[in-house]
Order: sequence, then structure tokens, then C-alpha cells
Amino acid sequence: MKTKIFLGLVMICFLLGSCFDDESSKNVEFLKPIQINDFSTSMELYVSQGGRLKIKTLAYKEGMDDAALSFEWKLQGHGQHETLGNTMILDTVINVPMNREAYSLLYTVTDTENELTVTKRYYLYVTGQYEAGLLVADTKDEQTSDLHLIIGKNFNRNYSKHEDDRVFENIYSINNGTKIGELVTDMKSVVAGYLETSIATEHSVEDLSPLDNFTVIRRNNDMFIKAFDGEFVVGGLNNCARGPYDVIAVNGHIHKRTQYEEATTYGVGMLLEDLTDDYYVTHYLYRPYNPYPGEGDLFGIAYDQKHRRFLAFPHFRSEDNLHIFRNTSADGKQDPNQLGNKECIYIGYGPNVTMYAVLKDSGTGLHEIWTFNMNADDKNRPDVITGCYILDGCPDIEKAHKFQSQAMEEVMYYATDDKVYAVLLTASHPQVLPKYEVNPGEKITGIQVVEYCEGKLEIPNTDKPGELTDLGASNHMMLVMTYNETTREGKVIVVPILSLGTGDLIQDKAYHREYGPFGRILKTTCYHTR
Repeated sequence: MKTKIFLGLVMICFLLGSCFDDESSKNVEFLKPIQINDFSTSMELYVSQGGRLKIKTLAYKEGMDDAALSFEWKLQGHGQHETLGNTMILDTVINVPMNREAYSLLYTVTDTENELTVTKRYYLYVTGQYEAGLLVADTKDEQTSDLHLIIGKNFNRNYSKHEDDRVFENIYSINNGTKIGELVTDMKSVVAGYLETSIATEHSVEDLSPLDNFTVIRRNNDMFIKAFDGEFVVGGLNNCARGPYDVIAVNGHIHKRTQYEEATTYGVGMLLEDLTDDYYVTHYLYRPYNPYPGEGDLFGIAYDQKHRRFLAFPHFRSEDNLHIFRNTSADGKQDPNQLGNKECIYIGYGPNVTMYAVLKDSGTGLHEIWTFNMNADDKNRPDVITGCYILDGCPDIEKAHKFQSQAMEEVMYYATDDKVYAVLLTASHPQVLPKYEVNPGEKITGIQVVEYCEGKLEIPNTDKPGELTDLGASNHMMLVMTYNETTREGKVIVVPILSLGTGDLIQDKAYHREYGPFGRILKTTCYHTR
């Protein structure tokens, strides 16, 4: 009986115990997280082989001494596994091989008391010794050419003061053992799909590898799926952002190739709709990256010098050939198929997905600018050509030898030997304003409006008179190339465009930046690492 009573009491105790909540599961101590502040450092990093990489971070855990944190910077990829450092701030020289693809740079912070870790990944591109900048092609003997690279605040986002600017001279001949055999006529730098730079002369074209210090990796027939047996006359280099594609004119015919590392050769020349190659292109341009073209929209225009007419480029995702325009302007006055005595001397971008074509009448010398609407369906709409500007009131237009426009403003710039003018395209007979004049003894050899560049310009600070402020270089930078025939020295002059749409070049030369001396400058292009 006593046993039964004892067991009954035990059962009652268990039942009473179950009436109380078990608080043990709520007795949890939350650990504070590890915080990493890298001061907005980009996830994509670039460093030249043998160059110094420095990343400043602040890693901490609230309530914990820094001594309880450990750090590790580890580089991985492409057969490499290296620990680069064990401190909060990375400051080291990078000596791994150059590569087109990024290395993984892993930054791990460990709470040694609780064995908790946080890892942040960066993508590190190891390039040749040259950073992003402005490539300059020049000649000192009027027979051969060489390349130079300007690196500094105007052309590279990693530079904040001009005292750090530098110029690498003769980078082609130093790295290839010889100069370019002719005068450079065109250059372009590609960063979509792969990283490459191409240069053209009248009778040659070469691909250079910036990752390997601009050494030649292929040239001429090595770059074409079908070799040329005889004539080899190289026209302009271009690219089509949608695709992406490289484009080149050889013997007046257009060839294209995709911008991927394994696709190194251009295809055969594009044909006309009648499957003939009866054309000779001297100027051409593809539409910018955005917006994406609709079905039937124009993908670009080309000037066929042989027949004095414009041709339309098809959508590159189609198999269409170059086609002849089907429509004129709405009033019928501008016919892209019959230019008469007019010859196209320039094609450039305009705003709102348009292109400007500058035409000169070989009989009267009169200049006109036609506006092509790239969003027009040439098959069904008569608004392919939406504007015509008569340049009959432009001073020195008969002396103009360089033209430039861009997609951000309704302005056409033209240069004579000593001045740069801005044509404001707001009326059929537009207003023209002089915007730049060279120093005595110098002549303008070229102008370039830079539409994309990661550099910065220094302009007057309107809020703080007497001080400077930075302005992003994209769309706001004009390059003026000059040459002094007495001293045989050329210069690149950076001139800020203060207000888009007005052609408002800053005329006070205190705000211009000069680079040189070079020889006579033949061509410039911005070189981007990514």
C-alpha cells in the first residue's frame, strides 16, 4: 500500500512540474555580427602585373576588442592559391599571371572567440602594366607611327589629382620591337565580351592585347575567315554594341565578327539585298547600345561612295543584307538613294536615337546636315530623314576638315586649322558660335568629343568663386589635337564642355589641360580596362 502511495505522489509531482513553462529554450544569447566597411570599394578591381594593390577596410564587432579578430586575404583562380595578407588593410604587390578573366579575392574576418567568420568576395583583374587612359597615335617622320598612353585624372577614375598624371611613350615599339609601318588611320578599344585594342593603317589592321602590354596577337589575313589575295585597303573600325560585334571596312565592304575570345576572325563581306557586293563604303556608323531596336528599326547607316547613296544596316540578329532605303524624307526633298553632287563627309550620333550625316555639295561647296531617325521602320514609314540643316551661315565652313557630334546634344562641332565652332541645330539655318582658338603657330589636326570616359574634369565652382569642382568626363570632354610645324610638336588639349546642348566649351585656357609633346597626332581613343 505504501508503495502505491509513493508512486502516486511521484506521478503528481511530475504532473505539477509539467504545468510550468520550460524557459531554457528562451535563454539565448544573440551574437553581434561582424561588420565590414570597405568605403564603397568597387567589387571589380584592376591592377597591373607587378603593381601594388591597396584596399582599405574597417572590420569590427561591437563590444569586442580588435585583437579578437583575425584577417585573411586569399587570391584564388586560374591555378593560383595564395594568401596575400593577414591584416585589416591589404597593401601588397600582385605578381600572379595576367588573365582575361577575373581572379577571386576573398577577404575573411574571423571572430576567434566564437569561431564565426564573414567573407567578402572581390573580382580582381590582373592586366599588363598599363591602366585605363587615353591612347595617342602619332608620327614623327610621316611614314611610321607609334602609340602612347596618357594615364591620369582626365581619363582614369582612380586618379584624383593631376600631380599623379603620367605618360607612357612608344608603348607599341617598346613591346613589339618595331614601329607601326604606316600612318595610323583608326583605333578602337573593346571591353564588351573581351578586352582588346585594334589599330588600322591604310593597308593593315592589327589586334593588340592590352593584357600583354599591347603586343600584336594577330594581323591582316589572320583576322579574316577568307584571306585577301590582292588589294587590301582598310577603312574605318567600328563596333556594334548589340551582339556584340566588331565591324571593319576593307576594300569598301563591311565585315563583322562577334566580340568573344574564341571568335577572332571577321566573316566575309556583307552583300546587298540582290546578293551582289556592288558598293564601296567610306563612312558608316551603328546605333548606340540603348534603347533596344524594334523589329524593322534601322541598325545603322553607311555611305556608299561608289553610287553616292546611303545604305541601311539590318538588325544584326537577322540574316538580312545591306538594303537600299525605300523612303525619302516626308517632304521628298531628301532622298538617301540619290544625293546628286552631294558627298557624305561625316556620320555621327545625335540625341534621341538619331544620327547626323554631314554632306558637302562638290559643285557649290554648300554643307548640309541630315538627321536620320534610327527608330523608323524604313519599310512602312516616311520619317527616316527627319531634319535637314543648311550651313549657309557658318563662318569658315569651307575650311572645315573635322566634324564631331554626340548623342547627348543637338550640336555639331567643326574644326578649321585654327578654330573650333559649335553649330546649334535648333533651326533649319542654324546659329554658329566660335568656341576655341589655338595658340599662334599651332594648327588643329583633330577634335574628338568623348562620349564615355571614367575620368574627371576640373571646372569653376559656381558656389565657391575661385575654387574648382570636378565634373564627370563622359559627354563633357572635347579633345583638341594641335601641331606646331616649326617645333614639330603635337599636343592633346582637354577642353571641358560646361553645358550640354549649347556647345558651351570653356574658353578660358586656365581650365584646359595639355598633354605632350608628341609628334603629329593621327588618332586618339579612350582605352578602358573594363
